[in-house]
Amino acid sequence: MNPDVPGADVFDFSEPLPLPAAAAPLSAAVVEAAPRIGLLLKMATGQHASVTCPGLRRVALVEVTGTQTVWSPLRTGLPDAALLIADPVSTIALADVFLGGPGTADDRPVTALELSLLTRQVVPTLRPLADAMALHGVTGLETGQATTDPIPTGYGEVVAVPLQLALPSGYVATLTLCLPAKSLLPSDPGPAMPIPSQTAADTLSDVPVEVAVRMGAVVVPAADLDGLQPGDVVALPADAAHTLVGLLPGDLPLFSAELGRRDARRAVLVHTLETGEH
Repeated sequence: MNPDVPGADVFDFSEPLPLPAAAAPLSAAVVEAAPRIGLLLKMATGQHASVTCPGLRRVALVEVTGTQTVWSPLRTGLPDAALLIADPVSTIALADVFLGGPGTADDRPVTALELSLLTRQVVPTLRPLADAMALHGVTGLETGQATTDPIPTGYGEVVAVPLQLALPSGYVATLTLCLPAKSLLPSDPGPAMPIPSQTAADTLSDVPVEVAVRMGAVVVPAADLDGLQPGDVVALPADAAHTLVGLLPGDLPLFSAELGRRDARRAVLVHTLETGEH
């Protein structure tokens, strides 16, 4: 190693991404709700099971799934898809509890009955999680058919809600709800726009800024565009002169306006600024 070259930490892509600060109440509510799942399991099976959640994790879905994964789609009320993830051994152990056993773990292929019990019996006991996330758009947990088929691609970042279920046999089964991060997580407000000092404002007031004025888009059939020739006329909407938008570089909207005149020169009459001023 060259002593003159500073060292660097290797980025671990499997590490969870940071959660927004505004997600702290959501995480606390989920952790607090997890033990109530154990109460519902006891009511459904007559056997004691304690349930805990170590906290939310924001990760890529591939970091949650294993080489052998049991999964089912979830409808949560959020606009994007969610998943319930389990491993085969946990699925077998949970099915054993609902069949009257102590939750014995077995390393073998999952049967159709055990997959059915996961979605029909276990998922309803997860209702406290939906209640805990209600303020963030989750209206319930409705599951489809569980399967061991490969998970479809296309899922983005997820908020993983891991659950650890200590069964009467002593085995700790694991389940993970994977909810779409972009739909569930609250966004942190951006930094407040700094207010320049009077000196800075006086200095910047003489800086030239290019402002473009653009009409609204015109919708025409694709066939008309294919046959467009020099000299052809494209009809504008009747209100085209009243729907102008002033744009700063980068297509940042500045004002809305309409065509006008000042003395003998054509001009635009500003109606509304994007800041809400008139």
